[in-house]
Amino acid sequence: MSPLTIIRKASPFVILLLCWALASMLCGPALVPAPGTTALKLLALLASQATWSHVAATLLRGLGGLALAAVAAYVLGIPCGLDPRLLEFFSPLVTAAQSCPPIVWISLVLVWVSTGSTVPIIVVFASVFPVLFINIAQGTAHLDRNLFAMARFYRVPRRRFLSQLILPGIAQSSLAAFTFALGITWKVTATAEFFGAATGIGAQIQRAFRLMDMAGLFAWTLIIIAIGLALELGLIHPLRDRAKHHY
Repeated sequence: MSPLTIIRKASPFVILLLCWALASMLCGPALVPAPGTTALKLLALLASQATWSHVAATLLRGLGGLALAAVAAYVLGIPCGLDPRLLEFFSPLVTAAQSCPPIVWISLVLVWVSTGSTVPIIVVFASVFPVLFINIAQGTAHLDRNLFAMARFYRVPRRRFLSQLILPGIAQSSLAAFTFALGITWKVTATAEFFGAATGIGAQIQRAFRLMDMAGLFAWTLIIIAIGLALELGLIHPLRDRAKHHY
């Protein structure tokens, strides 16, 4: 990587740090802690085993809700994409679910099951399932129907039909949906933990808020941003590049 490329990629972060430092000077460290103060707090958090327990709890809840939503989206989305009548029946229901903001699901689940890990898992499921379902169903619906007729003519087994025709055919639309779903999973998980869990990153953000620990609030925010970036760059980008290469 050339020095010019490094400078170009680093420039937004340098500008962000400068704006952050300026905001801290203008507003005061009580409202906006300085980058250095936040960095020290972040290092202290990373050195604590409790921090990693909270991070693990958030990851398990977020990935659990996302995995359940993905399974449900494939199980329902592919048949709906193959049958326009099913798609017409389920689309209004999924659209209605998509219209509900996470805070509505959080409120309902808190009433139904009280606090705990169930809250963020269900809220993540409800938040990401609609977009996964819509993309998978629409991707399936737009596949070449001549290929389906050919598969039926040659009596291709259903498992092979699914693994070698449908899943590769909807890979691009599925990845687009997963990119969006991963982007909001950690936001939704942290929000649900803020209101309905005693552990996890969201619960620690809520604790920092109660104590007016602004450095802690900023540090936990950086942690959840880092998780999102790591998953995007380490998982989604390679999968997207692989899909482009093969399909």
